[in-house]
Amino acid sequence: MEKSLNKNQGGFLKSVFILSLGGFIAKLLGAFYRIPLTNIIGSYGMGIYQLVFPLFSLLLTISTAGIPVAVSKLVAEKAAVGQHKQAHKVFNTALVMLATFGLIGSALLFFLSNNIAALQGNGDAATAYKIIAPSVFLVCIISAYRGYFQGLMQMSPTAVSQIVEQVVKMTVGLVCAIKFMPDVIKSVNFAILGVTLSEVAATVLLFVMYLFQKRKKTDDVGNLQPFDRKKTVKSLLILCLPITLSGLIIPLTQLVDSVLVLNILKTSNATELYGLWAGPVHSLLNMPVVLTLGVATAIVPAISKHYAQNDEEGAKRKAAFSVKLTVVLGLPCSLGLIVLAEPITKLLYGGLSFEEILIASDMVRIAGISVLFLSLVQTSTAVLQAGGRLYAPVIFLFVATAVKTVASIVLLNNPTLNIFGAPLGSVICYFVACLLDLVYIVRRQKIKLDLKDTLLKPLACGLTMTVFLMATKDLFAKFLPNYLCVFLLIGIGALIYAVMMPLLKVFDKEEALRLPLVGKFIAKMY
Repeated sequence: MEKSLNKNQGGFLKSVFILSLGGFIAKLLGAFYRIPLTNIIGSYGMGIYQLVFPLFSLLLTISTAGIPVAVSKLVAEKAAVGQHKQAHKVFNTALVMLATFGLIGSALLFFLSNNIAALQGNGDAATAYKIIAPSVFLVCIISAYRGYFQGLMQMSPTAVSQIVEQVVKMTVGLVCAIKFMPDVIKSVNFAILGVTLSEVAATVLLFVMYLFQKRKKTDDVGNLQPFDRKKTVKSLLILCLPITLSGLIIPLTQLVDSVLVLNILKTSNATELYGLWAGPVHSLLNMPVVLTLGVATAIVPAISKHYAQNDEEGAKRKAAFSVKLTVVLGLPCSLGLIVLAEPITKLLYGGLSFEEILIASDMVRIAGISVLFLSLVQTSTAVLQAGGRLYAPVIFLFVATAVKTVASIVLLNNPTLNIFGAPLGSVICYFVACLLDLVYIVRRQKIKLDLKDTLLKPLACGLTMTVFLMATKDLFAKFLPNYLCVFLLIGIGALIYAVMMPLLKVFDKEEALRLPLVGKFIAKMY
């Protein structure tokens, strides 16, 4: 039994590692793409570019956030009991549903583009909405394939397709942006075209991978009931509705920002300030969150498999471990961004003016702690949904979004805070959602979270790293160029954090052994 548990835990961690690595590489490419793109099209061009994505992301969430997770859950349950052909039928049913939702979303975005741009306060974004509209349909198809593979605990297709998306988007976007400057609007529109072409590439790749997977001989075991398509559709809708609603928090908060910032700020450069917040700052904040997104994505099929096998205690142990793993990954990222906000922003976005770099780095510094809160929200929401608590995180997330909306209106209207009201509102939003989720997990789902092992020990490791960074960053800056200073501080800070973990026994020896790549090394240090 113990051997089986170790194997399952190792498989879960391997899945987390693949998803996190693939997602991190994809986000890294995306961040590097936005660096030259920002330097080419400027803060105004970036403001137009980013205006499109909140509503685009909202439509994607409505169309895709729930069903892929529901697919992974149902496929995992079928595969756990050897019903592989039934798992294929679940996928085919979901694919038809997602394709329908995608067509509706694409049509809405295309035909309402002018009205949406006018509502946001800048009509220059209208053409960009038309160009990106087909991506809604394509991402729906992509999400169905990813949900199927994740249900089988095959995370490589998701990771590889994410990287392909970014490579195509970056290549097309940068070539077109350079070619059509100094026409900013034309450059932005063709950079948006790169997004649509990237989804075409990912769709083709996943389709080919699925054909190879389907060719494998998989016979169902046991006495099977005939496949009930209507029942499957009903199950998918029941599962996907709360997951979709809970997935709305990030695009909703971004949409709130896109409307409030341009309409509340009493400055002539509101679009430029929004471009800094939604472009460079969001890129820096979102990159580390991808590390923990792998935990949230892998935990749903992993816990669902335990419940399908009537192993409730195994599900609870895996849930508690996923929360601890999220803190271990998210905490140093938050602290590192807070301390190194200015040199990192200066390194990555040197094409901005000195004043814009200072504004962007201050926003990163303010919103840095939200990286940990958002990471915990992702994981705790997945834990609740995998355990059947489907609507609790939905309620918590909408409460948090309402709090953020009110806070943003108040803060943005404060002339002293100005644009800095946006990152403050985000911190408040994710803190509220995180707190409500974790309290519910402990009290209602009866998952034991050891405060010392889950939070205090990682916090001690993170504060040790932070003290070193604060004590040495000015000294390094005096004698080293900025790029070398940043790389050295990040590398040494990560090393200090990694060394402190076994010293404070953040993971026990068995947990350490199951960590991908570094597990055996860390275990030897005990």
